[in-house]
Amino acid sequence: MERRRTERLKLAIPLSVSVLNSSAPGHGTESVNVSAGGMYFATNLPVSRGTGVQLLFQMPEEVSGMPASDWVCMGHVVHARPIRAPKGWLGVGVQFDCYEVVQGQNRPGASLPGLGEGAGSPRQGRDQRP
Repeated sequence: MERRRTERLKLAIPLSVSVLNSSAPGHGTESVNVSAGGMYFATNLPVSRGTGVQLLFQMPEEVSGMPASDWVCMGHVVHARPIRAPKGWLGVGVQFDCYEVVQGQNRPGASLPGLGEGAGSPRQGRDQRP
């Protein structure tokens, strides 16, 4: 049974992931797919279902329907499964709980690789997974 409410696009978007209320340092990674309601990516952060996370990335126009802009999203992990990658990495699905569109020179993503000016376009394609 299909549970998704929004179309999911296969886009490789650079992002920074941090676990909320944790001393674990955040790290940079790349999305596997994204929709208006959530994102899937690989990480080695210690997360499990229900873990709160903060994501910093540039939301593409294909998803939001608005010109690409930097987003700060708070969300929670809906699934985390081991993947074929370096030992200890997880494929993580996050549902967005809230977000803020960040504009101007003082945006949090400005100093993150791939999130500042001239970041380039995300690689894209339709996600064929059910």
